Amino acid sequence: MTQGRHRIRGVVCERSGFNRQSGFSIIELMIVLVIASILVAAAGPGFQDLMGNNRTISEVYTMRATLNNARSEALARRAPVVVCPTSDGLACVDSSDWSTGYMVFVDTDNNNTADSNNPDEEVIQFETGPRSVDLAFSNSANRVRFGAQGSALGFEGTFTFCDDRGAEDARGLIINPVGNLSAATDSDDEDLIVNDAGGDNVVCN
Repeated sequence: MTQGRHRIRGVVCERSGFNRQSGFSIIELMIVLVIASILVAAAGPGFQDLMGNNRTISEVYTMRATLNNARSEALARRAPVVVCPTSDGLACVDSSDWSTGYMVFVDTDNNNTADSNNPDEEVIQFETGPRSVDLAFSNSANRVRFGAQGSALGFEGTFTFCDDRGAEDARGLIINPVGNLSAATDSDDEDLIVNDAGGDNVVCN
């Protein structure tokens, strides 16, 4: 019986010794941590750029969808529809900064305010703020107004989407007088900065 116990203990000890030999030493763990830190540091900037690009593109797509929807509503209702910056979803803000949020509403009386008591002046869409990137519009009217025929004559311009990386990573969305949209491109292919509707580099504040 005693010999049997000694054998069991011997087997347990042998297995324990095997586990200790197959594990990592402190030095090996430190080497692995150092290598992992180097890899994270090297991949960090690229990952941040990827996340920044995704946020900016998402905002561009949201604005494009909003403007297309507003134009479609103007055509369907045969009435003017306004897209403008807002802070409360009730009235336009007279500012080129659209980062506070923006709204779409029917504006039959041209007063830049949605009338909740008038069923013909409903708010169609409200995108709350603050937005994930800085968003500005170049038209001094500080709004886009689609007429009953879908045109944006007098309200054309360039939407600029910027983050803290600056103009080189900015995006632009151009709306023409007809009401059509197009992505801003670097038309001169010189500095990798997209150009606005007038052909100049977009500017980030």
